[in-house]
Amino acid sequence: MASQPFSMEKILDWRSDLEETAKRKVAQVQVKLNAQQAVLEDLIRENIKVKNERLKINKINDMRHQQLYKALLDEKIIHQKNQLDLTQKELEAAQAELLEAHKDRKVMEKLKEKELWTTAELIKKEEQQQLDEIATLSFGRVLY
Repeated sequence: MASQPFSMEKILDWRSDLEETAKRKVAQVQVKLNAQQAVLEDLIRENIKVKNERLKINKINDMRHQQLYKALLDEKIIHQKNQLDLTQKELEAAQAELLEAHKDRKVMEKLKEKELWTTAELIKKEEQQQLDEIATLSFGRVLY
């Protein structure tokens, strides 16, 4: 039973490789998402800091510079939020791909189990036929 390999072993291996690749992609996108969230948090902290410093400024020129810097930070925050949304969608797509690869591998493993079970049943049937034949021959010798 163990000597007969699964007829679609290469396909199972290929699907397992696809699943591993999908796992790595999900991990990479998750790292990218975490990094982008950290950047967004830094920008938000900087924006809050600028708002608090704005109260302490007395000169008009400094206020203008501060206002321009705050406007730039606001644009960067909006851009970073957009990037974060795109990365989140990329993560969802990678997770869906991983789920599909996992399902495909599981299907192949079920086929492998079924083939092994069928092979075992076939071997049992052949052994039983041989035992029946031996018993019939032994019974025939006893009578004659």
